[in-house]
Amino acid sequence: MTYMYYASAALLVIFSVYRPFITKLDKVKYGALGGASFLAPFVIDYNNRATSTNQQQHQQQLNMTSILHLIHVNASNMPVSPTSSQSLFSDAVVLFMLTAFIVSVCGLFTRWHFPITFIKPNSSILVSGFVRHGLSILIILMAITSQYASLQSVSFALTTIGLLWYIAGPYFIRRARVIAATSMISTVLGFLVCCTAYTHSKLYATSILDCTLFVLVLVLSCNAIDYLDTILNTYPHLVQKDKTKQAALQDQASLAYWMAIAQLVSNMPNESDLHASPIDDLETAIRVLGPASRSWKTMAALFPVNLRQDLCLLYAFFRTADDLVDDAPTPKQCEQNLITIRRFLREVFFPAKADKQQYDQQDLTLPGHINWTYYATLLPNQDVLAIFRNFARISHYLCPRAMSELTDAWEHDLRGEPVKKQKDLLNYAALISGTFGELCTCAIMYKTGRGNWGKQKNNKARNEDVLSRARATGQCLQLINIARDVIADSLVGRCYVPLQYMPYPPQNMYHILKVARNPLLVGEQTLKSFSIRILGLADQISDRAQKGIDGLPEEVQDSIRAAFEIYMAIGPTLINDPGFPLRAKVPKRQQQWIALRCIYGFRGPVARAISSTFYEMISIYTRAFARLSNARKTATARTVVAAAAAAN
Repeated sequence: MTYMYYASAALLVIFSVYRPFITKLDKVKYGALGGASFLAPFVIDYNNRATSTNQQQHQQQLNMTSILHLIHVNASNMPVSPTSSQSLFSDAVVLFMLTAFIVSVCGLFTRWHFPITFIKPNSSILVSGFVRHGLSILIILMAITSQYASLQSVSFALTTIGLLWYIAGPYFIRRARVIAATSMISTVLGFLVCCTAYTHSKLYATSILDCTLFVLVLVLSCNAIDYLDTILNTYPHLVQKDKTKQAALQDQASLAYWMAIAQLVSNMPNESDLHASPIDDLETAIRVLGPASRSWKTMAALFPVNLRQDLCLLYAFFRTADDLVDDAPTPKQCEQNLITIRRFLREVFFPAKADKQQYDQQDLTLPGHINWTYYATLLPNQDVLAIFRNFARISHYLCPRAMSELTDAWEHDLRGEPVKKQKDLLNYAALISGTFGELCTCAIMYKTGRGNWGKQKNNKARNEDVLSRARATGQCLQLINIARDVIADSLVGRCYVPLQYMPYPPQNMYHILKVARNPLLVGEQTLKSFSIRILGLADQISDRAQKGIDGLPEEVQDSIRAAFEIYMAIGPTLINDPGFPLRAKVPKRQQQWIALRCIYGFRGPVARAISSTFYEMISIYTRAFARLSNARKTATARTVVAAAAAAN
């Protein structure tokens, strides 16, 4: 049983690390590939017994021996003993655990990049065709040769690899490093486990070649499933052109999803048959979000890949549209950009009958009623146009009312009207980030198979209570953002501090902050008092915001909670600072601790006590290091002064 202990220990370690990242698709991989591996020893044993029986019967016919001799041979060659059955069961359990280990390692190594970015429709057709068709045929021929050489296990493995290569050969080449790393780690572990098996175990006689092929089949199977999933996620029209029916394809544990995968495999397109625009536009969105906030990156990295891809498109549109309205060269251009955004949203969500003509376009992932040539003349550059196209691709499951409220918030910024009362600040925060929280919830529910929440009327899938709490989450984060950026906003001519907070007459201080753009005239402590009051508002709705996170699917709760708590940590950081920093930031180590604490479920009094002790030790070390540095500087200065005096 030693080999079972080693396999379970390895699985426990990798599973503990990978647990927060497990998706529905991973669970299917565990079940399907693990089940196949579990049955493998029984199938092989049955095949060996059947082969042995056929050989004995054939030998009996040739030698014309007695029936009694045949019975004796069968009894000696096909023992059905409890020990044999127990050994097979142990082997099956070990193979299942090794398969789960391989699936976890493969998922851990591959999840950090979008699989769709490894598909290159613009690559050479000849090279891509040779890699896919030529190499798959070569592998199948090797399998046939192995069969003639009586290497049945090698033949079966090569046949499987050849079929997988036909599906995703070019993708395997581009992910060669990850595949090689996963295969080497898993092969070494698998072979060591087999070497510790009992001598009567089938695994004890496993060669390094058989172990390598077993691992390679599983690793390529995982990557082939990822390849099919990302194509279905990015090009759903290949299976279902009706967007109202595409919601059924989002649940990776459903029969409809796997029927769609089977349909995709039966009509497997070449890479050159796919349109490059969705992939190019996604890469543009990734580039635009390069300098995005660290809390967003922390949250997004923990999402399932298909959800992360669509949230990336949504967030890129949100940031780009916000920049178009706030940061255009002239106020007139800002107004014109807002008009363009509103017109675009109206065409996307409510196409008029006259607009439903299908423009000539090759990219079937885009709505056919939008004239993209026209918008290319209105938008500043091709990157912005690409981000608008991205939004159009996912608009069918977003809420039109929420997007309309977002434009109202941008119009408020454009008018530059002061925030008069505290309730006006709450309303603005609800408009600008509360609605974005609602849009993100629509995306989360759609991509996790909970249905299309975009439509408001007669929508059984939509849960208004969950959406209301999601708006509270976004509102809370926006209040913290406003409290943190009081000085930064003033320097660019913005002020969201309510006039209600300012001493009478409030217009004087408002003029200093917004028009004169000189927040230092107000004083750090006064500005900090404003921020603390705004942080108090955020604390008042934080409980409802936490409940909003609890209403989301389990697979995304930990990541959103991590981002939420990292943002909430800005408040104590700002309050504990003796001054008022331009942009308060949570220390990177504290962010990492919060993220780990959230995604691994390490919460409660014990976690808070350990966290407090950890940061107290860091603080003591920092102060001691500062005193030592100051002492060295003082000693150096005295030495220089003494040397100068001696020279004189």
